[in-house]
Amino acid sequence: MNRVLNPSKYLKGVVDEGKTFYIGFGVRSLTELGKSHPGLFDLINGHTTTLIVTGKKSSLRENTKGKYVRKQPESKESIWKHIHYYSKRFEKEIDYNREFHIWEKELLHQYHLALEKAETPQKEVILHFPAFKMKDDPALYMKAGAAMNMAIALGAYFMIYDNVFEPIVPVTKIEHKKMLSSGNLTVAQKLELVDKEFVDHDREGSFHGNSYRFAMLKEMEPSDVTIGLGGFDEYLMFEYTKDDLVIFENLKTGNATFIFRHSLFKTGVELNKQNAKANPAFLKRIVHNNIEGWNKQFSAFFKR
Repeated sequence: MNRVLNPSKYLKGVVDEGKTFYIGFGVRSLTELGKSHPGLFDLINGHTTTLIVTGKKSSLRENTKGKYVRKQPESKESIWKHIHYYSKRFEKEIDYNREFHIWEKELLHQYHLALEKAETPQKEVILHFPAFKMKDDPALYMKAGAAMNMAIALGAYFMIYDNVFEPIVPVTKIEHKKMLSSGNLTVAQKLELVDKEFVDHDREGSFHGNSYRFAMLKEMEPSDVTIGLGGFDEYLMFEYTKDDLVIFENLKTGNATFIFRHSLFKTGVELNKQNAKANPAFLKRIVHNNIEGWNKQFSAFFKR
């Protein structure tokens, strides 16, 4: 996910006025910077309860050192510096005073935002910044943008959560049925799925949940998002008319991503995990082995 330059587009029309929301990321998607950040694993493992984010990267450094911008109206100040060095060319010491003209700057913000640990209703362990309350205010967007960019630097993405840490996804349609059910499984098939969940658990670690994929689905700007019975505990349907795609995704670990061709997809047809591949619109089923592999396969379908 790229650096956020316009935070308001992720909040306006998504989070209702006056509602509490959080900005954070799942612990399974840490970047190399996140993995090497001092104190982050102490927070994840419960040795500490809060961590003020700082570091050399600009978005982290500005959190504690502050972000400075040119004063308005713009003006320059003069600073005299004494220069001293030895010149090999002239074989002598060089001494002189030089005047530098630099832009005058002022402090824009210095938030000292801290991370805390929480668990989503889908049992995903996340790290989040302090609660925000939604209002159409440039100061709020600036502060939220700082949190978003720190989340990207440490966790590769950011997700917006509600007051109980349910991911906020811009749902446009509601169906009174499960969007993608398991279908009619035999006892043997059910046992196979249970066994697969244990394998996935061992491979992917003890932190459940897939908010990273939901963040990527939101980033691609779906034309419609449909939620069904079971809410975020079941599959959601993401439609991308410009890319001719329909994607089914579930927040819970152990559930694959299903991709269909939008122009061939019929919404009235009963769809489940057993008959999905037989659907004329079916394109691919992506298993969640790891974040990098999933993102590479997922991104290949978009005409961007």
